[in-house]
Amino acid sequence: MKQVTFLLLSVFIALPALAQSEELEMYSVLFDEAGTRVQQYEVLQNVVTSNAGTPEFYAKALDRLLSEYPNVRGSTETAAADSMARLLAAQLGEAGYAGAGPALWRTVEIFTNPLVKAEALQALGKTGAAELLPQVVQLLSDLNLKPTEDREMGNQIAYGAVLALEGYKDAAGYLPVFFASHGWYLDRVKSQALKSLNVILPDPSEPLIEVIKSPGYTYDIKYHALRVEENSESTTRSKAEVAVAALASAWHSATGDMRQRASLTGSRKLSVNMIRRYGTEDASVYPLLERCYKEGVDEEEKLETLAALAALGTDDSARLLSAFLMDFNIRLQRGLMTQADERMVRAVIPALGATGRPIARPALNSVLSMDWTNAVKNLASQALRSIR
Repeated sequence: MKQVTFLLLSVFIALPALAQSEELEMYSVLFDEAGTRVQQYEVLQNVVTSNAGTPEFYAKALDRLLSEYPNVRGSTETAAADSMARLLAAQLGEAGYAGAGPALWRTVEIFTNPLVKAEALQALGKTGAAELLPQVVQLLSDLNLKPTEDREMGNQIAYGAVLALEGYKDAAGYLPVFFASHGWYLDRVKSQALKSLNVILPDPSEPLIEVIKSPGYTYDIKYHALRVEENSESTTRSKAEVAVAALASAWHSATGDMRQRASLTGSRKLSVNMIRRYGTEDASVYPLLERCYKEGVDEEEKLETLAALAALGTDDSARLLSAFLMDFNIRLQRGLMTQADERMVRAVIPALGATGRPIARPALNSVLSMDWTNAVKNLASQALRSIR
């Protein structure tokens, strides 16, 4: 009898000019009378196409699907159930219907199709169902720990969880998404995670500085945190604070692993570059910059350090640069200058002049009284003219 009723009522789908409430009532009857998931899905597609559905209708349909899902059998019916779940989740998400939060989470839990799980997760974020945020945070945190047995499934679910946390825009979701952006996932997931970070928390300095300072994270994770901070919408003051913390962390660490050593070097170079561009009033930076100049792995790091000291333009930076120059004076007197030293002294002198600090004069004047080449003496004269 239900099948006959369903067929008779289906004739009226094409009739125009029905009021929306009457049209939805008709579809509700059709949906209730449908005996299979395939038929239910056909009705739902018509509801969406006609724009007759309401959040309450979709939520009721999802509740029914969830109650019947354990009894679904056969590939055709299972595929229809999966399609229904994705369609309903999408509609509830677009409507921002927070009341559907528990049903959407049950969808994540009981459906086996990862695409269904991902769609339901995205919908959760759009609805803003706050009571389900901890579950989504935990889900992504667990996925971040190690690759799933079925990697494709893990990637699909993680992608949905990332978008869910983007939708929530809650600080609690920031670190799980951050770790996903550097996790075991495919580039598609990691790329989306990076995009989502600025949406979740425009100024992430607080959580990222904790990652950088924590001894529990690898050097490549800390370097990644610094890069994320640099690309964030944080204030220049916040970026400088994170850069100083990252520089300190890099010099307090050591490893024999070549990959991790590369991360430490990269972190130092980026930190110094950020300090040069953003400045800092943190006096603890000067011993760190001194180490970068004296112990840096290559000339690039040393030159970037000189540029940072020049840009800071403080008495402390002028004192350090003066000390560097006086060391070269000593090496010149002892006949120990190398070609690398010659290149470096030509960078130290302009940097010292760029500070504009009067305490730089004695070191610069000493160059004029020693047996330096005319080119070096000319640099010292130009630097002195920069100081008022």
